[in-house]
Amino acid sequence: MLWRNMICSLFMKRVILFLMTRMMSASELRRYLLALFMLGGILLCYLFWNQPSTPGMGASSYTNNNAQKVYIPYLTKSDLRWSWECEGQRCVRKEVGKDDRHTSLATCSMLCGSTQLWPQPTGPVTLGSRSVVFNHQQFQLDTMVSEPARSFIMYSFAAFNSNVVNLVQNVDYTKSKSDIRKFVVKISVFDAKVVRLLLTTDESYKLVVRPNEDNDLVAMITAQNVFGARHALESLSQLIWWAEFENGGMLKTLRGASVQDAPKFPYRGLMVDTARNFMPVDNLKRVLVGMAANKLNVFHWHVSDSQSFPLELPNVPQLAKYGSYRPDLVYTVEQVKELVEFANLRGIRVVIEVDMPAHAGNGWTWGPSEGLGDLAVCVNLQPWSLYCGEPPCGQLNPDNPNVYDVLEKIFKDLLEMTGESEIFHMGGDEVNLECWAQYRNRNNTSSYVDLNEVWGNFTKEALKRLEKANGGKRPKHVVVWSSNLTKRPYSVKYFDKNSIVVQSWGGSEWTETPELVAGGYNVIISHVDAWYLDCGYGRWREHGEAACDPYRTWQTVYRHQPWNSDVYYRKQVLGGEACLWTEQVDEKSLDTRLWPRAAAFAERVWSDPPVDRSSMSINEDVYTRLSTHRDRLISRGLAAEALWPQWCSQNPGMCL
Repeated sequence: MLWRNMICSLFMKRVILFLMTRMMSASELRRYLLALFMLGGILLCYLFWNQPSTPGMGASSYTNNNAQKVYIPYLTKSDLRWSWECEGQRCVRKEVGKDDRHTSLATCSMLCGSTQLWPQPTGPVTLGSRSVVFNHQQFQLDTMVSEPARSFIMYSFAAFNSNVVNLVQNVDYTKSKSDIRKFVVKISVFDAKVVRLLLTTDESYKLVVRPNEDNDLVAMITAQNVFGARHALESLSQLIWWAEFENGGMLKTLRGASVQDAPKFPYRGLMVDTARNFMPVDNLKRVLVGMAANKLNVFHWHVSDSQSFPLELPNVPQLAKYGSYRPDLVYTVEQVKELVEFANLRGIRVVIEVDMPAHAGNGWTWGPSEGLGDLAVCVNLQPWSLYCGEPPCGQLNPDNPNVYDVLEKIFKDLLEMTGESEIFHMGGDEVNLECWAQYRNRNNTSSYVDLNEVWGNFTKEALKRLEKANGGKRPKHVVVWSSNLTKRPYSVKYFDKNSIVVQSWGGSEWTETPELVAGGYNVIISHVDAWYLDCGYGRWREHGEAACDPYRTWQTVYRHQPWNSDVYYRKQVLGGEACLWTEQVDEKSLDTRLWPRAAAFAERVWSDPPVDRSSMSINEDVYTRLSTHRDRLISRGLAAEALWPQWCSQNPGMCL
């Protein structure tokens, strides 16, 4: 490769030097360029046909979900130096000879010590010590479930099969002998009518794997509904691994296993902001793939902000027309509905947030041209530090009645596109009262009034319009960000604790969350000092606070256990949500910012494992399981960042 680069570089330098040092007529130049083109084609053909094959590489390749061709080495025993043996519930690397028995790290990890499941199940788990080799063509689905659950299960099984196929590193492996006749997956659910997720949905499941007398391996899945069954398929996929030392590489699974499992919290969310930087739909689908692998169940889509409004709305097309960065950087109605269905079939609900009254600027400037007046104020106003937390500024005009007509249309479109009417996110954070004060002064409406009351009245009217858009009924759980308005005395005046859920994003040491619980509110916890995944990457502007340091490591995310042992307190915590704001994130860095840290969060809200408060140390088991799980995420096309040097993965326990 090096010599080819040198030839190309030298060739191009000669061409450029020739063109710079000689003046040619147009006809001479055309002849020269034609000759140059032909010579370049000959050179490319020569390099292509004469490139040497990479040492140790076979001719075949395997294509993953990202359509990236990965060449897989065919390993022989003479190539192998290391094997892993289970000693004291830990895999130990050993140097072996070419005639010795080789055990891969993946095989050792699955058969030694604790389960490699992520998130760790909450119920009893029994794993056998024996394994069998098989191939994915031996899968057979056996289910008597009626519609609409049957279609859901068929799709979930196809996704499960795809996840297993993604482990394969040798496309010819199906020619090798299997230990079993068939791998039968039997799925039973008790309620075939449940195909939409609610906070009250029972997501529990039971999974039992054992052989039968016909030399079939049978995985029996029982669940209350399709969502529990989907989680069981995810756990089953995690009991399967690629064993590269078995006959040139084979799929392998445990011969016997039993798992009972159910989540500790009904709301297990991940928020992604697509307003600061646009994220293509395929990238958002990859987020959903990662969420499904970690049994997260709410995709909170912060779709708009003061920077942009990239969402197409049938009843208010002006918002995307004026608010998108480019006409093609817009989420269409069809794309949103497709994404919602894609998520639902993976056990995830989509909650779209159009933030208000703050964080609303670009996209809202068309009011005057259509005779509606100023729908938003302080838009792009400078100096920005006086009117908002970050540039550009902008928030809705609470004194313009046309604003509420537009909001009603927005709410109607969001409800229609998502089909989500149990949970609705109203935004509501970081209102800048000085912005409203300055606007009112300029328009001679500056009679003294508590602007928090203006904010509260805006919220009341917005809630009325939400009810109207939803057929006269308020969604059961309306979520708002914690703010000055969610504190006394305003909270009791404007927020009904029977329908309002507060997403508490302040610091974990703040009194905000316990005060909300004491006030009788249900909460979703997103503490900035633990579960904000965008923090720690430095300032993105020269002036003003522009970074929430330090970086939140996966250990910080994992250790955070923001609920206390009080039963009443825990009852009012619906769950948690990790947040990724995108001032410094785009499609190129999305995966690495999320994974595997969002996986660490997922185990916290699924099984909530104990935390050693005295040392705050994390067990070795967590490190090794997360390392294994990171490899799974990569096999599914996610660019999860590294946890540690690869040597640590090959020598479990020696880096801690």
